[in-house]
Amino acid sequence: EVGGDYYDFFTVDRDHLGMVCADVSGKGIPGSMVMMMAKALITSNARRNYSPRDVFIQTNQVLAKDIKRGMFVTAYYALLDASTRELRVSSAGHNAMLIFRSSTGEVLSVNPSGIALGFDRDGALFEKNVKEEVVELRVGDRVVIYTDGVTEATNAEGEEFGEDRLKAVMKKYGKLPSTEFLVKLVGEIENFAKTDTQHDDITILTFLVKA
Repeated sequence: EVGGDYYDFFTVDRDHLGMVCADVSGKGIPGSMVMMMAKALITSNARRNYSPRDVFIQTNQVLAKDIKRGMFVTAYYALLDASTRELRVSSAGHNAMLIFRSSTGEVLSVNPSGIALGFDRDGALFEKNVKEEVVELRVGDRVVIYTDGVTEATNAEGEEFGEDRLKAVMKKYGKLPSTEFLVKLVGEIENFAKTDTQHDDITILTFLVKA
């Protein structure tokens, strides 16, 4: 079955890198088509635009009028200024971004308010709710943006993996290189679920601040 998650990296200019993680409400071909539309709109609107909030507002103005009623897209957009390590973020009803701060050992949750893309057709409610936050990253920080397939992975007893377990994994393995960190995280999810059936797509976007 065609998945309903997507992630993307793109350059906005020489110093700015855009990162998107998103999840569409539908699966199969309809969900895939909506996700392709959302991806194209976000990438186009992000050109020379340094406000994730504005990018989401512009995207919703088009997407909400073009998709089938009842369908929607949750998304998280982070814009990194590589010259200053400033991360500017907005959320369209998505899971919080998590940051493991190796200097203190804590995990920060960055969750600006917002509703999903596609819910509000005239845009006024969406524009009122979507906010933007700025995070100053430090050397050693591990950033994780993910879809709900991670925290909603379920074991045989019906218990979800949850955000607390995700934070614990980040504290345990957050200093590893990104490829190794992902292997450890996916392994922890699989060991928890202990099932061959994956009920939802799992998408994880992560990076380690080195300098």
